[in-house]
Amino acid sequence: MENSWSHTVSGINEPTRIVDYIGDAFDMLGSRSAARKAIADGRVKMNNTKVYPSDTIKNGDEITLKGTGIRKAKKFDFEISSVYEDDHIIIVNKPAGIAVNGDRHKTVENALAGVVQKSKLNGALPRPVAVHRIDVPTKGLVMLAKTKSALIKMSELFEKNNIEKEYLAVVHGKPTSNGKIKSLVNGKKAETYYTVEESVASRNFKHLSLVRLKPVTGRTHQLRIHMVSIGHLIIGDRLYAKEYKTILGKGLFLCACKMIFKHPETNKKITVSIQAPARFYRLMEREKNRF
Repeated sequence: MENSWSHTVSGINEPTRIVDYIGDAFDMLGSRSAARKAIADGRVKMNNTKVYPSDTIKNGDEITLKGTGIRKAKKFDFEISSVYEDDHIIIVNKPAGIAVNGDRHKTVENALAGVVQKSKLNGALPRPVAVHRIDVPTKGLVMLAKTKSALIKMSELFEKNNIEKEYLAVVHGKPTSNGKIKSLVNGKKAETYYTVEESVASRNFKHLSLVRLKPVTGRTHQLRIHMVSIGHLIIGDRLYAKEYKTILGKGLFLCACKMIFKHPETNKKITVSIQAPARFYRLMEREKNRF
């Protein structure tokens, strides 16, 4: 049976939305984003009635929260390398082709469940829980929390775009040496900085370029959409290729290669980085030699 908790509202002196209140009322939520998700999942009731984020509360209302919101893992026997780990968080190098989490079997969360040692701290989660996601075809760094406190704090940092992230990609064409893209992504404000690391002439594609991408915001498919919006499709991106001739069957040439953040407990600045896949550089070298 799932755990449940109850809370009686008190100390309210002005109209307050339930989504703005329960993050502080329930320690296992701890943030507005977690509160909104709990409401969307139907885990929150007020006076035994379903609620919506905009519903207002008053003193004496009885709010109940059911369950932790953490899905039971489905065993997925797949080795994923750890890049950084302590009792609060773990950062892994996600292979391309598997999801971070969600309703599917092949996920990072399922692969780590029962494999990563459970935190010895108070508020330890039963398994590592992702605090953000990268696309299924994208390779690279993904952070998961091992405690409820780390999950709350790091989720908030990602939500507020206070984590520095860098990606490497191989794109069609030869962009200007550096620039900033601010076009909307799915109707929402988005911002990406890019720097060209190297460009080579290519017999098949005229030019290919290795670019470093720094997203300021974190919209779904932001880097893929932004690069194609300025005429530089990421190699292997069949979803946004349209009229582009690109390389298919070799995967998406996009890697989350660096993450800079403040540790959720010590507040110390942490930098974690990996090398881009060797195939990125092999492709550049091969096309250069063919010209």
